Amino acid sequence: MGIYFICFIIITFSAIVQGATSFGFSLIAVPLLSLVMPLSDITPMLVLFSLLLNIILFSKVQGHVNKKQIIILVIFGLISVPLGVHGLKSLDESIIKSVVGIIIIISAISLNFGYKLHFKNQSFAYGLTGFFSGILNGASSLSGPPVILMLSNEGVNKDNFRKTLATYFMVLNLFTIPIFFTSGMLTKEVLLNTGKLLPAMLIGTALGIGFGNKLPEDKFKKITLVLIFIMGIMTLISA
Repeated sequence: MGIYFICFIIITFSAIVQGATSFGFSLIAVPLLSLVMPLSDITPMLVLFSLLLNIILFSKVQGHVNKKQIIILVIFGLISVPLGVHGLKSLDESIIKSVVGIIIIISAISLNFGYKLHFKNQSFAYGLTGFFSGILNGASSLSGPPVILMLSNEGVNKDNFRKTLATYFMVLNLFTIPIFFTSGMLTKEVLLNTGKLLPAMLIGTALGIGFGNKLPEDKFKKITLVLIFIMGIMTLISA
């Protein structure tokens, strides 16, 4: 009962953050849940949650989606997901989390000080972003950092930022879940835990969407960078 209560609080808070910003669910949930659950059980459960969460966000959040960018992100993301799943099975999970944590921290600090990359070829940049996102999605369900950092680097406004992330994550989840199923990672225990914690995800999502709609643009961007940095630290600690 104690572990369930802890997981319920973690999922609720993670969903609040995701509802407000369209990212952060796995970034928060993975390092915290990994303190009480193995990563191999956490990852497929969070992918299931993410699908439901992003369907809700896609239908509720206002904003414009650049279809070309989404298509490029999805194609390259899907290509690399199997590489991430293979890495989850064969590599030490602490190595995966350490690398991800370091990349997130360095990127967040750079963006905070105004350093931005300027890409001559936007299609190549988004393709590379999707490729690394897919690897992380398969390995740890942390598909967000590359895309979040790319959109932040491009200065995308709040509504378009939220809508783009919700769309990308929703499509990626739809294709990722069958991979987990065929890999034998969607076990009975994973599905049972998902069902038990579903109310936490729904409550958190509803609260987060309401908060995010009222958040001013400048505060949204500051919160985004702070969250990216904190999640990098948390990922390193959990490793």
